[in-house]
Amino acid sequence: MSSEGTDAGERTLRVGLVGVNTSHAGAFARLLNERAVADGARITWVWGGELRPGQPDATTLARTYDIPHVASEPTEMLSETDLVLVVDDTGQGANHVPLARAFVAAGVPTFVDKPMAVDLVEASGLFTLAADKGTPVTSSSALRFAVELEAERDQLAALGTLSSVVSVGPGEWYYYGVHAVEQLFALAGSGVEWVQRFTWPERDIAVLSYADGGPSAVVQTLRDAKYAFHLTAYGSEGRHAVHIKDFDGFYAGQVRAAVEMARTGKPPIAPEETLELLAVLRAGVLSAEDGGTRVSVSSVLGGI
Repeated sequence: MSSEGTDAGERTLRVGLVGVNTSHAGAFARLLNERAVADGARITWVWGGELRPGQPDATTLARTYDIPHVASEPTEMLSETDLVLVVDDTGQGANHVPLARAFVAAGVPTFVDKPMAVDLVEASGLFTLAADKGTPVTSSSALRFAVELEAERDQLAALGTLSSVVSVGPGEWYYYGVHAVEQLFALAGSGVEWVQRFTWPERDIAVLSYADGGPSAVVQTLRDAKYAFHLTAYGSEGRHAVHIKDFDGFYAGQVRAAVEMARTGKPPIAPEETLELLAVLRAGVLSAEDGGTRVSVSSVLGGI
């Protein structure tokens, strides 16, 4: 679906931006249109939707980052879109799937911001639609693409068999906990068997157990500590800690992965892994609601 210039080197991948009520909208617009972190890809239109104090409206964002068109409806420019970034933050992601559905049905490669959905049935349904239509779809926290994790991959691999991982991030369990779980998955992969979460007004601490003799993990979301993302891994051969602080780095990695997906048709993360991550978060919700009991991830996935 890419627009083409006079030769293959001049192709422009037209990116649509759906939603402006999150800092991610400005980050993606700046990285694509001002810093050109994904060669040949630019945001060519933006739709605003719900506004939020402190975040620019669609017209201001368009003026700031040289976005040619402000859409009056989310699907107004659908036929002129090679990749859509659905970042609208209404209801902490509750509108993600409804906004994405028309693009997926039309075959437009689609990135859905974190968390993909509040309702796992909706997330699963969007992936099913994507498979039926042959549309590449991806969703993740940007922490998946932390430059520090990539730069220190050799040190982490040298730890040998993982015993335990401690992953720390800020905020509320489901909405922000996706960051801490995503950075855990970036290191240890999927395969979580059960979740046991304990919660206080100031923080959450969840224990995750991997199946088949895999590591254990502690995921903490802190509301009373300085904003930071941190990962410490313990293995048979040593220990290594990673402090993730390059925000432009992980946002650039995320948007480049989405652009690459639009060009190749191959999502950077398997749908099954994204659904498992969401199920881990949901299992944590159910565990805390039941006083910290263990909740199996398979039981949550079985409900979708």
